[in-house]
Amino acid sequence: MNPAGIRAPFSNPTTCVATAILAVGLVSAAPQAHAQTAASAASQSPTGLWLTTPYPEFSAQAGKNVSVPLSLANRGLPPQRVELGVDGLPDGWKWEIDGGGKPVTAAIAGSDGTVGLTLKLTPPTGDVGKGINFAVSGKAGTEALKLPMVVTLAKTEPAKLTLEPKLPALRGTAKSAFDFQVDIKNDGQEDSTVNLLSKAPPGFQVTFKQGYGSQELTSLPLKAGESKTLSVSVQPPDNAQAGQYPVAVAASGGTASADTKLLLDITGRPSVSLSGPQGRLSGDATAGRERTFTFTLSNSGSAPARDLKLSASPPSGWKVTFHPEKVDEIAPGGTSDVGVSMTPSTQAIAGDYMVSVRANGEGASDSANFRVTVRTSTLWGVTGLGVIGASALMLAFAVTRYGRR
Repeated sequence: MNPAGIRAPFSNPTTCVATAILAVGLVSAAPQAHAQTAASAASQSPTGLWLTTPYPEFSAQAGKNVSVPLSLANRGLPPQRVELGVDGLPDGWKWEIDGGGKPVTAAIAGSDGTVGLTLKLTPPTGDVGKGINFAVSGKAGTEALKLPMVVTLAKTEPAKLTLEPKLPALRGTAKSAFDFQVDIKNDGQEDSTVNLLSKAPPGFQVTFKQGYGSQELTSLPLKAGESKTLSVSVQPPDNAQAGQYPVAVAASGGTASADTKLLLDITGRPSVSLSGPQGRLSGDATAGRERTFTFTLSNSGSAPARDLKLSASPPSGWKVTFHPEKVDEIAPGGTSDVGVSMTPSTQAIAGDYMVSVRANGEGASDSANFRVTVRTSTLWGVTGLGVIGASALMLAFAVTRYGRR
């Protein structure tokens, strides 16, 4: 027995069967309806020939070539041969239609195919700001195609130059190679031939090269919108003092010009030379006796020469000392005298001997071969004369005593 207020579900076998049949009919009919819709859409797709462009209105610079893409499309027709042309351009204008990279006057559009074309125009000078109406035309049998277009002549911007160094400052010694990389660009709409100029301190040499090439340049061509990299090499003189040296670089072409500044930070470098007494590299000495020679150290470099230690390579049995043994510092362009005491061996015989003298410091050194002419001691000479005299007396005595026999 059902509780009060709740009704039992309705159940009728005949009604259930009818409902099932209706549902199956709806499901089976859905694909048929989709197929009919697709067929209807296909039957409504347009057929024919079309000549189109994504840019029907554009601007061009007077006297400069401009290119515009075109498309010739065939939908639902057999292959069509289409004659091409341009109508409505004023006198003085030049035009050309290219296909596949070469000029064409006709094209064949295959069934359901598209042919890519390019319209090239060369406008004359003048009429800046004025819009020109013209049309690209096509003829396929009795059917005519027409693509209206508008071109406006814009003012040509003159060449505009910029110079931008990648590293505007470099550091090194006077012997270093200062190679700057400078980008030059023409931001204008006209081509230009650019002259390259520089202004450097006296004695500095500046050369221009393109990129990493070896050919020196004084000028180079630069097209509109083109950018190139210049190698600017600056060689300071060998005697350049430590300090910072600015170098101005400029480019000039027609009414356009640009400039930039480069900086050389020269740290300096010592250059030491060693010379003998009064510039000579020879002297006399006596065997077994000390003889002092005054040597001169000179710094012709651009930085102080520091911690110069002196040494020598004398013959065997010789003695060489220095006063002082080390020179702490010699300023650029300065000198310092060093006493070099040499004592030849007591066994040295008369003749010429070579003594190598060296000076070694931080980043600088030099050496000199000093020739010493050795003379024997006076004592040895007196002794020799005594021996000779004694021998002569003995010989005379012998002759006197035994000569008569």
